[in-house]
Amino acid sequence: MSALEDANRVRFARAAAKRKLKSGELDIYDLLMDPSEELKGAKVEEMLLALRGMGRVKVSRLLREARISRSKTLVGLTHGQRDRLIRALGCRES
Repeated sequence: MSALEDANRVRFARAAAKRKLKSGELDIYDLLMDPSEELKGAKVEEMLLALRGMGRVKVSRLLREARISRSKTLVGLTHGQRDRLIRALGCRES
């Protein structure tokens, strides 16, 4: 039962983060620099797709240019990958 509760908590946190990214309430820079515990295992591609104006083609091109695998998670990004992605997105510190 505990595992099910944990899975639901993570699923709800990821859904809320996606909604906030879509609405602009959450900045992608903040998410990339300091993901919450529930979001650390989320795929970078999944979070980028939640951004307004980002579709599969744009996200695939962005990940390819930043040399990041589609299966990479937020916590799995190296400093170099994170920096390249932030530059490619045109993010500024909040």
